[in-house]
Amino acid sequence: MQTFCGLTTDGMIEYLAAIYRLGQEHEKVTTSALADIMSVSPAAASSMLKRLEDSALIERSNSEGIVLCEQGRLAGLQLIRRHRLLEVFLIEVMNYTWDQVDSEAHRLEHAISSEFEERIDRLCGYPTHCPHGDPIPRPDGSLSEETLISLLEMEPGQQAVLRRVGARDASVLRYLGRLRLTPGQTVRLIERAPFNGPVTLEMLHNDGSSRNGNGAPTQVLGNELADRLYVEVYA
Repeated sequence: MQTFCGLTTDGMIEYLAAIYRLGQEHEKVTTSALADIMSVSPAAASSMLKRLEDSALIERSNSEGIVLCEQGRLAGLQLIRRHRLLEVFLIEVMNYTWDQVDSEAHRLEHAISSEFEERIDRLCGYPTHCPHGDPIPRPDGSLSEETLISLLEMEPGQQAVLRRVGARDASVLRYLGRLRLTPGQTVRLIERAPFNGPVTLEMLHNDGSSRNGNGAPTQVLGNELADRLYVEVYA
């Protein structure tokens, strides 16, 4: 992947990465949603979108919203790759915790060289996922395909492995860490209460067995948080 596709400003690349991330979560990326994630006014976001459109990095329409062109997609993925590799490095080498790395990686991602990025990749054993379970784009911009569903889509009695946490708020991550709800944790859905009620999970060993002979510990999560946890259901 050509580094940042010859773009001239860090700000443009950050917008492209944000558009990509929003596109993974929503069917249609809008200016207001982009302004919210970038913490800018809709007018400021619209101004940057015009620059990106004039540079043939995005396309906009009323029906499809904001869509990345191929060059814009590659540029966004390059920054996302660097950010997620930095997160792994900060945890494995610098002993940060998973609730600290997002903001720290954001400060570093424009400061390191491509060679530094390659050395991080090699030093960390060519990781495939960041600490929150998001896939790390390969150097050519490709991504591994994953079939994940949220906890809210599970049926009672199903077992699954938590693979990705779709939250970056530090307080939320600390809370999930205390509950041991981190990527790699095996769970069984005991109950999903009706009318947007909470979900009750049984915490299991990685082989699917209970953590003790009298039954595994349970955790109760609110609907909104459960919808941000993505799992791979056992076949």
